[in-house]
Amino acid sequence: MGYVKVNNINLHYELHGAGPRVLFIHGIGADLKNPASIFYTPLPQHFTILAFDPRGLGESDSTDEPFTIADMADDAAGLAAALGWDKYHVFGASMGGMVAQELVLRHPSAVDKLVLGVTHAGGENGAPVVIDKLEEMSTLEKLRLSDTRQDEAWAAAHPEMVAKLEQQSITASAAMQANPALKQGYNQQVEAVLKHDAYDRLPQIKAASTLVFNGRYDGSNPPEVPRAMAGQIPNARFELVEHGHASWYFDPKVWDMIIDFLRD
Repeated sequence: MGYVKVNNINLHYELHGAGPRVLFIHGIGADLKNPASIFYTPLPQHFTILAFDPRGLGESDSTDEPFTIADMADDAAGLAAALGWDKYHVFGASMGGMVAQELVLRHPSAVDKLVLGVTHAGGENGAPVVIDKLEEMSTLEKLRLSDTRQDEAWAAAHPEMVAKLEQQSITASAAMQANPALKQGYNQQVEAVLKHDAYDRLPQIKAASTLVFNGRYDGSNPPEVPRAMAGQIPNARFELVEHGHASWYFDPKVWDMIIDFLRD
């Protein structure tokens, strides 16, 4: 692990694995301490993985100034360049997929292959806007947002899962309230997501081979939205997996799909 100053921000990063280079970009609110780490997946067995704490989160610097998805893309590209990476694959999940879109649009010569997971292009062609309403939602509403199969009947049959999510929400909220810098960084990410709109520029992604995948049961990002996004990217491949917004992370078949795409 280490630190690199990029765009006047000290970014905390980690490198693991061996093989072709892959830059991974986290979803909203996630950093290198996230339990669902990219380093716990099969990817480091096949690739050299670079991941980092985004500005405002983890051990990277915070800033009082608002920032955009494009700013985060420049951070990611600047970090890779500072480490001597001139060409690499990029994998972004959820908000990280938005950052990945801007990265390849702003730094096309750096990106070899592109993986966009459970994400959208924003604007009028994006998913329904809910990211700024999560604190107002009930546990059941959050469950359905993550996976549309998690309805009232599912909740009644899995009370332990509902209780676990409720406790996680309480813990996360308490951590946010206890750490003003973390809350600020998260809120800045929310504002950046709300302003993201790359849909009309996606046809410019011509050099990078692209895989777009989404969960069939993703309530926060309905499949028709990323399917349309993939249609905007020349020769992009779209795959629908039998999951919600997050459960794909635990499926070896999804990782096999990603690995095969990047190695092909």
